[in-house]
Amino acid sequence: MLEKLVNSIFMSNIDRTLIEPIDIVVVDNDIDRTAETVINRLITINTSEFFNLHYFSYSNKGLSNVRNEIIKEALLLKPDYIVFVDDDEYVSAEWLNELIRTITQNKGDFALGPAIPDFESRVSSAIAEGFPYFKFADQAEIDFIHSGNMIMRSEFIRVHQMKFDPRFNTLGAEDSYFGVTALKRGGSIFWSKKAIAYETIPAKRATLNWLIKRRFRGGNTYVYILLMEKEYAKIIKKIAVSFIYLCIGILALLLTPIPFKHRYFGILKIAESLGALAALFDIKYHEYLKTR
Repeated sequence: MLEKLVNSIFMSNIDRTLIEPIDIVVVDNDIDRTAETVINRLITINTSEFFNLHYFSYSNKGLSNVRNEIIKEALLLKPDYIVFVDDDEYVSAEWLNELIRTITQNKGDFALGPAIPDFESRVSSAIAEGFPYFKFADQAEIDFIHSGNMIMRSEFIRVHQMKFDPRFNTLGAEDSYFGVTALKRGGSIFWSKKAIAYETIPAKRATLNWLIKRRFRGGNTYVYILLMEKEYAKIIKKIAVSFIYLCIGILALLLTPIPFKHRYFGILKIAESLGALAALFDIKYHEYLKTR
């Protein structure tokens, strides 16, 4: 998937009136350096002077840790902008042009684009329904961040010493809290509808079991962030909504045997509600806990 991502960037249409040579920074968060062979091969076959590919090994595990390492290495190159794209994605031809146009035309600090799911194998409509993606009007100002497809103004990152919070290293939602921090520091975030990336969904993720865990984690980290920010009114509202969703979800379990795209609505609402309620008792789901 990493090779597919880098090749999609190589093959994308780059408007050279907007963008000067590009540095692609890969930080391998694996003690076994599993990405090194792929990157060395790509460095060898890359004949364009427009792209500079850099490989770094960083074995200190954690989502926030590795994202902070990426920012550190990127800033050393003195760029005007830093773009995040996940290694399980690949990008459309106009992806980078559209991110640049959005952030510059709006004089923003951040711009985000959609990450549209691309299933490796055929899945039922009920499973596909569990992988929604964000949809907003083009150039709309928004109030959240997801790091899978995002451009950041380097000066904002430097001045405000923006970092991903290590408390989310194994939880996920480190990008959500990064967005909360950015907004508190006066950052502006815009949506680029045409800056499309595609997220590869392997067969092992396209399952009901994985969706249940993801929904539980989503509710869990959302309330955890509200607790960190002492947003007590929002916590009360979320808990009330969670109890309602829990009741609706239990009733909706009757629909589960029926083969239609909303058949898992009840199960997933129950998972989300239980995740939110668990956070009140300091129960956290460490989805990204790794021992190596």
